[in-house]
Amino acid sequence: MKSLPPISFAPNWIGKLRQTLKFAFRPFPALRHTSPNLSYGRHNGPASPRARRAANLILLVPDAEDNWTIPLIVRAKSPDIHSGEIALPGGRCEPGESALDTAVREFHEEMGHQVSVEDVYGELPPTYVWASNHDVRTFVALQHSMPTWSPDPKEVAGLVFLPLSHLMLPGNFGMHQVTRRRVQFSAPHLSVAGQRVWGATLRMLVELGEALDSAR
Repeated sequence: MKSLPPISFAPNWIGKLRQTLKFAFRPFPALRHTSPNLSYGRHNGPASPRARRAANLILLVPDAEDNWTIPLIVRAKSPDIHSGEIALPGGRCEPGESALDTAVREFHEEMGHQVSVEDVYGELPPTYVWASNHDVRTFVALQHSMPTWSPDPKEVAGLVFLPLSHLMLPGNFGMHQVTRRRVQFSAPHLSVAGQRVWGATLRMLVELGEALDSAR
């Protein structure tokens, strides 16, 4: 994968990012490298007619050294298939709720920080998470300062911060073995703070990396 140079906060870059996200309806080419073996392209959809609607939010914020970073959650232990994984804040849509409203609500519930709809810059292509049968829409927001986090311990076991400068560095990607229902397969991952980000979350982050590269 290509290396993504550090991004400076400038009006022309922000405008280009908005425009890129506005038209990001098709997966970017690099996504062929993000799916686990045995997925058979099912992340590309179309989603099952019985798929449940869900949404999540990628928030770009500057850290203490003014480097752009993305907060990720470590999911709390639970019977859920994604228990303990690194993920983006998000969840299932409630009846009558828009995907954007879901993304903002779930971010607030899980992270203890309110993101305004006005902070949302656009949307990445949807991802069909076939393992849990969710059709997920991913929104991208940007804020100018690092919030004070207050994650919900029932849903979040910890926070991990991904610097944007690390997102598309080839040396941060690798492969590992996964066992699900007695089936073992290999899956690509992104190393973040000594932990592995893989599956649908990896796909969404690489989508963002491609969008940022296009915006430059």
